[in-house]
Amino acid sequence: MRSPLLLAKKILLDAGQVKSQKALVSMIVRRIRTALKVDVCSLYLMNDMQQMVLTATEGLAKSAIGIIRMELGEGLVGTIASRQHLLNLPFAEQHPKFKFFVESGEDRYQGFLGIPMIHLGAVLGVLVVQVKETRRFTEEEEAFLITMGAHLVASQGASLKKVAHVKVSTDTVIRLTGIVGAPGTAMARGWVVRNDIRLEDIEERSGTSVEFEQQRIQEAFDNTLEELESDEHTHGITETLTSLINVYKLLLTSPELHSAIQGHLANGVSASTALKLGMMTQIAVFDAMEDLYLKARADDLRVLGVRVYRQLQNLEPEVITSDVPIILIGENITIEHLTRIDSKFIAGVVSNQGSKLSHTSVLANALGIPAVVGLGEGDLRMLHGLDLILDGHRGLVIGNAPDQVTNEYLKVMAHHRTSQANLAHLRYLPAESTDGAKIRLYTNTGLLADIRPGLERGSEGVGLYRSEIPFMVHNTFPTEEEQTRIYRGVLEAYAPMPVVMRTLDVGGDKALPYFPIKEENPFLGWRGIRFTLDYRNIQLDQIRAMLLANIGYDNLQIMVPMLSQEDELVRVHALIDEAVKQLNEEGFPVHKPPVGIMAEVPVIIWMLPTLRANIDFVSIGSNDLTQYLLAVDRNNPRVAHLYSHFHPAVLAAIHDLVRTCKRLDLPVSVCGEMASDPRAVLLLLGMGVHTLSMSAYKLPVMKWLIRHISMADCQALLQQAIALDNDKDTQALLSQKLSEIGYTEQFE
Repeated sequence: MRSPLLLAKKILLDAGQVKSQKALVSMIVRRIRTALKVDVCSLYLMNDMQQMVLTATEGLAKSAIGIIRMELGEGLVGTIASRQHLLNLPFAEQHPKFKFFVESGEDRYQGFLGIPMIHLGAVLGVLVVQVKETRRFTEEEEAFLITMGAHLVASQGASLKKVAHVKVSTDTVIRLTGIVGAPGTAMARGWVVRNDIRLEDIEERSGTSVEFEQQRIQEAFDNTLEELESDEHTHGITETLTSLINVYKLLLTSPELHSAIQGHLANGVSASTALKLGMMTQIAVFDAMEDLYLKARADDLRVLGVRVYRQLQNLEPEVITSDVPIILIGENITIEHLTRIDSKFIAGVVSNQGSKLSHTSVLANALGIPAVVGLGEGDLRMLHGLDLILDGHRGLVIGNAPDQVTNEYLKVMAHHRTSQANLAHLRYLPAESTDGAKIRLYTNTGLLADIRPGLERGSEGVGLYRSEIPFMVHNTFPTEEEQTRIYRGVLEAYAPMPVVMRTLDVGGDKALPYFPIKEENPFLGWRGIRFTLDYRNIQLDQIRAMLLANIGYDNLQIMVPMLSQEDELVRVHALIDEAVKQLNEEGFPVHKPPVGIMAEVPVIIWMLPTLRANIDFVSIGSNDLTQYLLAVDRNNPRVAHLYSHFHPAVLAAIHDLVRTCKRLDLPVSVCGEMASDPRAVLLLLGMGVHTLSMSAYKLPVMKWLIRHISMADCQALLQQAIALDNDKDTQALLSQKLSEIGYTEQFE
């Protein structure tokens, strides 16, 4: 046979072109079977119940896929998974762990070679080849299968974990795991929405004439905008959904999208082809971004592209009718699905696509319903019509649950209803500890759609406004006038409460569509203030827009991201002073607002005394600070498990930051994930942090927590945590304290 490494690379190169996970695993086993000239190649993957499930096979009965399952230690496959070591057997039936499965249709294959596939230290699956004759596989064959398994895990491990090829009967318990999109628990009948066509699948054709195709695409866009405006008047729609529809309308009218489409039309293609190519160009920009908040905007463009395509083809959307609560299920649940049925009948959302920051999750949070997203490439059609339990705290979807499981969830839901009723009144009460300490609770926002939830839940201001969005939906840098309109909307909504606006934080991991930046280490590269200071005019325009938007409200605070040099801060102040001077000369009554920094680069811990004269506040960006301290990319699945803001070194660094701020009389807040983690909040309060900024949906429960704990208790917990050697012991200590004061996940 050819070199094992070359063969594996060729197969994996081809695998990279396969979009469907089902097609991927089928192709893998088929190609391995051909390469090794064996009778059988099979892939078994670990499910949530720690069973090895036959997921793909060439040689065994296809009907056995999803049916043959082995516990750890059961059969040859279960033994390999348990021991995490390969088996190479010339006579498989003689092994004491051999187990014959009638469902496999196998003809007593004797030669057996199986290798474990390990992903992030845990067994992901087992790859098996078999032959009829009695023989031991060669070292070269072993090397090939080991190489193939290792490369498959390295390139497709995260995706393979989500594969859900399960054939079930009407009474088989189904258990699927995804990403928590919105917290909560629901029990209702599943409704699988019809899958829309994918943009990628639109056939590319030549057009009739440029003028004719231009007219078609314009009419399709106009009709889609009318449809979106109609959605705004749907019964039961919330202010947040209305705001999100406005975001859709903004994306749909973006100049760069129409410019791209017109460019393709000029080449003589059809309207649908130009739509596909223009949309895919914009989608690729967002897909390539590391920032999950911005990456999620690619899903919005896919949804809009399909809506416009339906207008081009005169395709009617699916009608969803129900007079009882249902759980909407699909590849990607969008605003369109949610506006096809009265919101009071939507109990929850389940989708293969999506992330914590996708619009699916934002919508579910706005409606106050649980959502489980990011399930992967599994076939969800089996859930249609089933009685489902949706656990938005753990990211679980359970179908045909046993009575005892159903009863437990009924108790959980009853407890949750009581808890939420107890939290509702907190909107009007201060976040004050039992010993009288007052804590300020702010919200993080970026889209206009995120504004209302914060106000509705009692936010006292905006602790982090991400100003990147206006820059992401253009094919050029946005004008000062447009930025002013957008910033004014946020400042006006929260006035007189403070709004902390972070200056443009792009570059490296968040490249602009019209200004791509390629770097090997983007998190350590040209980003944040490093980028904007190199483009002084862009930063000056943004600061001018912020100052103009602040006229009449006077609640603006400016925050500098990614600061690591004193000179950078001096230059930012010079820009702000210049902007104030220019605008005053132009007759605008602006003044210099408070200026602070985001403490996210570790060097800031030691620089604060030097910077003190030039900063008015400090906001600790715990996400990046933790990432840099631990040298861990939390978006990299290979090392994400090492990321923990409870690491002793991270806690020590943040404690040092807070103490230094107090000594320098500097207001300090936390705006990263730590601020919305109830366990971490106990420690932050113990350190003396009195301002927290978080997702709007976390505000009520954080207020409850603060009102049920004393600062003395938090300080004592901090001292105990500092003495511990690892993050697991720290988390256990804090969870125990939460339990003692009556905090449960049903609050979330």
